[in-house]
Amino acid sequence: LPVLAGFCFGIFFVGIHQASGVSIFWPLVATRLGSVPSLFLYTRLLHQPWLPERKHWKNISLISLLDTAGNLFFITSSLVGRLDLAAVVSSLYPGSTVALAYIILKEKISPPQMVGSLCALAALVLISL
Repeated sequence: LPVLAGFCFGIFFVGIHQASGVSIFWPLVATRLGSVPSLFLYTRLLHQPWLPERKHWKNISLISLLDTAGNLFFITSSLVGRLDLAAVVSSLYPGSTVALAYIILKEKISPPQMVGSLCALAALVLISL
C-alpha cells in the first residue's frame, strides 16, 4: 500500500504540475471537484453515509482549506523551482502528521513509521544535492 500510495502521489504531483502550466487556479478547482466524487464513491463502496455529521463540518472545512493551500504552494514552488524537489518536500507531510500525533495526541511512533520518516528525510537530502 505505501508503494501504491507513493506512485499515486507522484502521478498527482506531475499531473498538477503539467496542468498548472496554463493556470494556477484551474488545477486547484479540479482537485477540489475531483475529491468530492471520489469521497462519494468510496463511502458508497463501504456502505457508509457520505455526508459527515454537522459537528465535523468546521474541521473538514479547515482541512480542505489547508489542503488547497498546500496544493497552491506546491504549484507555485514547482513553477518557480525544480519539480522533483517540490514533490519530495510535499511528500513529507505524512511525517508531520506522525509528529503531530506524537506531540499532541501522545501516540507512540512505531518502528515502521520512524523508518518511513527517516527515509523521506534522506530522500529529501539526496534529491536536493
